Parts: sequence; C-alpha cells; structure tokens
Amino acid sequence: MPASIAKAGSSGSEIDPPNAMVDEKRRKRMISNRESARRSRMKRQKHMEDLVTEKSILERKIYEDNKKHVTLWQRHFALESENKVLTDEKLKLAEYLKNLQQILASYNAIESDQDHLEVSDRFLNPWQVHGSVKSITASGMFKV
Repeated sequence: MPASIAKAGSSGSEIDPPNAMVDEKRRKRMISNRESARRSRMKRQKHMEDLVTEKSILERKIYEDNKKHVTLWQRHFALESENKVLTDEKLKLAEYLKNLQQILASYNAIESDQDHLEVSDRFLNPWQVHGSVKSITASGMFKV
C-alpha cells in the first residue's frame, strides 16, 4: 500500500509516520540512483570521447608512419641500386688495375733485361703529328 494513502479508518489528514519515513528513504534512494546513473552516463560518454580522440590520434600516427616507411623503403631501394652500381664499378676498376700492374711488371722485366730501351716518341705521344706537315690551302686547288 502506498505511503501517501492514509490509514483506513483515519480522518485522512494523518499520515502513517513509519510509512512516511520509508517513503522519504525510498525517494532519497531514487534521487541518489538517478544522480548516480547520470554520473555513470557522463563518465561513459567522456570515456567514449576520449577513445574517439585516441583513435584519431593513432590513425594519424599510422598514416605518418606509413609515409615514413614508404620513404625509407624507397631510399633503401635507391641505396641498394647505387651500391650494386658501385660494386660493379669497383670490380671493373680492380680488373683494370690488375691489367695495369701486369703491364708495368712486363715493362719492368723488359727494362731490367736490357740496358737501354728506346721507345719512339710516336708511341709515347700518339696524338702528336710527327714529321713535316705541309699546310693545305684551297687557294691553288680551284683555279679557273
């Protein structure tokens, strides 16, 4: 029976004091529960907002990290290619040096066998013209 209803047989102006106290406790408990539920909803909402913010920050970090990864991978690929080119060039230069050392060794062996080795200037300076050079002019070629 609700506490607001007066006792049967009473004049209606009196309220049962023990029921009134129970109703007051119940009312306070309901207010407290509502306030607790409101705080819980606000806390849950704040937690969700924090999670959404954190998700956004993490997605941005992943995007930036992916860009860095792609850039580093491209740089790695370029360095590997450059390294291969330089390694090939090193092998060619090492072979060239070996051939020059063999030529030098042969030259030193020949030089030590002979007292004096004359090498013609034509072989030492092949780009220079030797002998008399006559200038060619067009003045006498086309006489009419």
